[in-house]
Amino acid sequence: MEEAGLGKRGGRPIDSEPPQSTMCESPREMIFRAVIDGLYEGRFKPGQRITEAELTAAYGVSRGPVREALNRLAAIGIISMTLQRGAHVRVLDKNEAIDILIVIRSLIALAARMAAQRISRPGCAQKLVQALENVRQYSHLNPGPGYARARDDFYVRLAEVSGNAELQRILPNIQIHLIRIQFRSLIRSADSKRHADYNRIVDAVLAGQPAAAEAAAKAHLDRGIRLLQLAYRTTGTL
Repeated sequence: MEEAGLGKRGGRPIDSEPPQSTMCESPREMIFRAVIDGLYEGRFKPGQRITEAELTAAYGVSRGPVREALNRLAAIGIISMTLQRGAHVRVLDKNEAIDILIVIRSLIALAARMAAQRISRPGCAQKLVQALENVRQYSHLNPGPGYARARDDFYVRLAEVSGNAELQRILPNIQIHLIRIQFRSLIRSADSKRHADYNRIVDAVLAGQPAAAEAAAKAHLDRGIRLLQLAYRTTGTL
């Protein structure tokens, strides 16, 4: 895949929309979020090379936080770092994308089941309902970084309600971003069903129905898996 420099992509400067730093956000967190947001906004793309010098110049931070952010992105599989090419946005093949979705399906289904078992704990219902409302304020027709963050937060809150510390540790580090970006044209037909999927998961959790919550979560991820599998069978390649 052809690489693009960070300075411009399609004539658009990288720092045309600098991220707004949130309260108490470190430079490392700001750079980390800028790269993730940039994927959804089209400022970065799979296969694109990312250099410390360009990020330092674009966002006005020192190389230390930039290096830390790149290391974190590499640790969760968003970028790859090699001696020959340096850092570049990772490119997933079909099998990798499906494997990731299968793992995510199992984790989210487990989180939903455990959340339904523990939903009676103080504050859990309110936390999950608020996460759902945050997702519902976005339209699936405009899947930008705000919508992506709301969806990620929904899964994080589901894991929190589950009470399982390992789920809370693992789920935020799954590279779902690359699948959403790289295969969005293939899985777009599922977007209109996402809000209904989240509603079904939350309804089952709030009702204290572990089996139904688990089934709703699995059905949600199964749709994306089937679309990728179907696309590969139809075209022979992704």
